[in-house]
Amino acid sequence: MIETDLTSSRSEGLTNGVRDCDFLNACHGRMVRRRPIWIMRQAGRYQASYRAVRQKYTFEQVCHTPELIAQVTTAPITEFDLDAAIIFSDILVVLPPMGVPVSFDDGGPRLASPIRTADDLSALKKLDVDRGLKYVSDGIRQSRTALPANIPLIGFSGAPFTLACYAIEGTTSREFALARRLFHENPKLAHKLMTHLSGAVADYLSAQIEAGVDAVQLFDSWGGLLSSEDYRHWVLPHMQEIVLRIKRTNVPVILYVSSTTHLLDVIAEAGFDVVSVDWRTELNGAAHHLSHAKAIQGNLDPLAMFSDVETIAKHARRIMTTMDMTNKGHIFNLGHGILPTTPEESLRVLVQTVHGTPPRII
Repeated sequence: MIETDLTSSRSEGLTNGVRDCDFLNACHGRMVRRRPIWIMRQAGRYQASYRAVRQKYTFEQVCHTPELIAQVTTAPITEFDLDAAIIFSDILVVLPPMGVPVSFDDGGPRLASPIRTADDLSALKKLDVDRGLKYVSDGIRQSRTALPANIPLIGFSGAPFTLACYAIEGTTSREFALARRLFHENPKLAHKLMTHLSGAVADYLSAQIEAGVDAVQLFDSWGGLLSSEDYRHWVLPHMQEIVLRIKRTNVPVILYVSSTTHLLDVIAEAGFDVVSVDWRTELNGAAHHLSHAKAIQGNLDPLAMFSDVETIAKHARRIMTTMDMTNKGHIFNLGHGILPTTPEESLRVLVQTVHGTPPRII
C-alpha cells in the first residue's frame, strides 16, 4: 500500500470536481495519505436510520425517489467516517425499462417476463436511459449536491452475465442452472442477449457519469459460477467493451465478482482499474494475477463483523499487512455486502482501525 503525507496532484482524471481524494487516488494508482475504506451495501438495513426510512417507504419507493435516494446514500457518510459514497439503487433497475418487470418480496426479486426464447429476446427493448432511469440520474445529482465536496460518489450496475442470469431464471438462485443451461443449449441466443445487455450497461454507466458519479463498479455477482473457459468465452469480450467505453471518460472502473479465485487470470485481461475480491480469495495471489490493476479492493468476511471489537481490528490489520507486502494499491472493503444484522459499532471499529485510529468501545 503506497501512503504519503504529501498532497497528490489531481491534474489528471478529475471527475466532477472531487480533488485530493484518497479513494480516487487509489483507483488511479496514485499515492494516498491514508488507506481508503467504503463498504458494499453501506446504506442498508444494519443502519437504524435506513430502517426508519423503510418503515415509511417500500424498497421500490426508495429506489425510485431521488430525494430518498440522496437521503439514504449520504447517511453512511454522515454516520461513519467512510471515504466514498455509493448511490442507493439495485442492480436490476436496468431491466424494467427494457420490458422485463421486476418486483421484490421476501424471497428476492421476481421477474414476470423471463427471456428464454428468440421471441422473448426480440421483444426486449433498447434501453432509453433518459426516460427509463431518469430517477437514478436525478438521485445522483441530488446526492452529489448533498455530499461533502471531498467525498466521491460511486455509481454501479449489474454486469451483463449477472443480469442475464436473472433475466433468464426469473428469480434468484444458488446455481442459476436454467440460465447456464441456456448458454450451452442456445449459444446464439445467449450471445445476442449478452450483446444487448452489455450495450445497456455501458449506456447506463455513461449516464451515471454524466450525472455526477466519480467512479463506477460492475457487480458480476454470479460470474463465479462459470468456469474460466466459459467466462472467457461468454463474458470477457463484453466486459472489455464496457471498460473501453467507460475509460474514455477517465472515470475509474471497478469489478466485483464473487468466488473469483479461478477467474483472476481472465479478469486481468478485461482492463479494470480496480478489482474487488471476496474473502475466499487470497489477496497476495490476487495482486500477483491482477498485476495490471491499479488497486485491489476487499476483502473482510462480512461475518467477521460479528466478532468482538478486538478481533475485528485484528482481522483488518491482517488484511492491511498482507496488502502492504504486495506493493499494490488497496481499497479496504468487505468481501461481500454488509449483512443486515451487523452492529453499527462493528463498522465504526473497522473504519477507525483502517484509518489508524485506536478502536473505541461505546
